[in-house]
Amino acid sequence: MFSNNARVMSEQDFIDRMEKWGYYLLPKSHPHCFGHTGLLIAIRETPTKQHFDPELIHLRLGDKDNLARLVTLKLKPAFSSPRHVCPGRVVLYDRIDKRVHFFTFGGVLETISASDETIYFLYSPGPILEITGNLGSLPDQLAFEIEGLLGQCKARWASNDNGFACRLAQIDPGQFYLTSLQAVLMRYQQHQALRRRYFEFYTALLQEKEWLAQAGQWPVTLPLLEDLFDPNRCGPVALSPTGQ
Repeated sequence: MFSNNARVMSEQDFIDRMEKWGYYLLPKSHPHCFGHTGLLIAIRETPTKQHFDPELIHLRLGDKDNLARLVTLKLKPAFSSPRHVCPGRVVLYDRIDKRVHFFTFGGVLETISASDETIYFLYSPGPILEITGNLGSLPDQLAFEIEGLLGQCKARWASNDNGFACRLAQIDPGQFYLTSLQAVLMRYQQHQALRRRYFEFYTALLQEKEWLAQAGQWPVTLPLLEDLFDPNRCGPVALSPTGQ
């Protein structure tokens, strides 16, 4: 049974839910949220050929040295206990190399294994963004903004790739989401041209912050994103389904 108290379905419920799907996004935390609370991915020994059938998953996991490492997951999982997921892209590949992209702010990955399939379950305190390639998509735009900010943060580490991988593995997913959202909002507040050009996106950012504040999830103060990725910071990472 999965451990997160936000999930009340049994393992069989998850298997039944995935019978007709290759992947499935769990509901949003509220109707106007940028993304979803969880992502189920079914890798089967024999593709159904009735829908997108994932065969591989590429994403970043925290390794035994607390470093963020890009890994490839297949039918048979290489782990049985929950794993810490680091911020970044989650890419699903099928047998003909078709790809489906998501972005996560980090979270936890668990598995259910049957004789001929494995269901991977990613859940996060931050929204899981489905990237469609549609330039008008608000989740796409948020993901691209965050990836750009992450690129700037990585540049501060110069050639110290392990140092950045260490910090990426430490980041609390909930705090990273809030801090990233704040950073994007600040960028748009400082540039009137951006606000005018992407008014719908800017409005959605404000609505998300307002919802978080009303839900008691927006703290009085937040660190700046550049401080969160300060090259002088590197400590142990805690596996936390809630991001607390």
